[in-house]
Amino acid sequence: MEQPAVSGVAHDASGAAFAVVGLSNLPTTDWAQVFRALADTDLTIQAVALPGTAQTSPADTAGVPDRAAAGPSGPPRLSMTPPSVLNLNAYLLYALGKAARRRLTERLAAHNLRLWHLTVMALVADLGPQMKTVLAARLDMNSSDLVKIVNDLVRTGHVDCARDPANRRRVLVRLTPEGRTWLARLNAEIASTDDEVLAPLNEEERAQLASLLRRVHRHLEPSPAGVVHDPPGAVEILSGGSDEDGRIDWTHSAGELARFVESRRALHPTAFTHHAGRRLDVLAATVSRGLYSGEPGLILRTGDEGVVVVAGADHGGTTRPALVLRQVRSEGGGATSGEEHFGTGRG
Repeated sequence: MEQPAVSGVAHDASGAAFAVVGLSNLPTTDWAQVFRALADTDLTIQAVALPGTAQTSPADTAGVPDRAAAGPSGPPRLSMTPPSVLNLNAYLLYALGKAARRRLTERLAAHNLRLWHLTVMALVADLGPQMKTVLAARLDMNSSDLVKIVNDLVRTGHVDCARDPANRRRVLVRLTPEGRTWLARLNAEIASTDDEVLAPLNEEERAQLASLLRRVHRHLEPSPAGVVHDPPGAVEILSGGSDEDGRIDWTHSAGELARFVESRRALHPTAFTHHAGRRLDVLAATVSRGLYSGEPGLILRTGDEGVVVVAGADHGGTTRPALVLRQVRSEGGGATSGEEHFGTGRG
């Protein structure tokens, strides 16, 4: 089929140059009319006919609009955001999330991965070995889809599946040493997505934005595990005889808190915190083997260590040892294990 074409370079009033290429299945195409219909700024195009195509004279393209000129990568971008919706924070969050997701997806695709692969590995890294059913529930994911993702990661050697030593009936998904190393390297690589999306912000502004986004996230998607915390106006751990002496400050490290809990065992008050508006005594606790991330005081139910509470200052999602709750006592109740207490609907 005959395809007349015109090619040339256009210059606008500022002297900027635009490459112009036009193709048509019709030998009588009026290129000047076509370009004038696409924009309203005059320019002059020096037209050159491509070999083997119908001739188009410079006079035919005189005065054609510059906005019709197509750059090397294709036609001009015509899409835009209606200015009025820029006042809607919900829309901005949607639009920014969409752009960030696209960039993150591209980073992962370079490694033949999808976002679900990264999410599963991150959750296992944060919470320790997990059963597949628990992983699916925590990620709000279809069980069959979760199995496919885990199988992919098993094939690449990033995770493995092994019997739980404490309960041979359970199979746990574990991050392999290779997987942990690879995840750290991948996280460092895709962190450049933050730099791209947040390029207009300085470090202080980024930290403030991150803090605000985490607060909104907790509001919209509160942790199903809950949080233990100090009431407003919490005080530092003291060493005297007042009731405040036993209060747990979850911004301290897990090692410090484990020693603190042990030192209060024979004293009154024992080490305590607050959960769901009620006092909770921590009678026995140890430092976790795994590393966890999240805000101080975040309660996590893990597959291998039971109930743990994230301890230590949260520096941008860094992982650190948590406090394993071995024995607790609720206000007005008796002593019980952490798993029993938080497994009765009170957690």
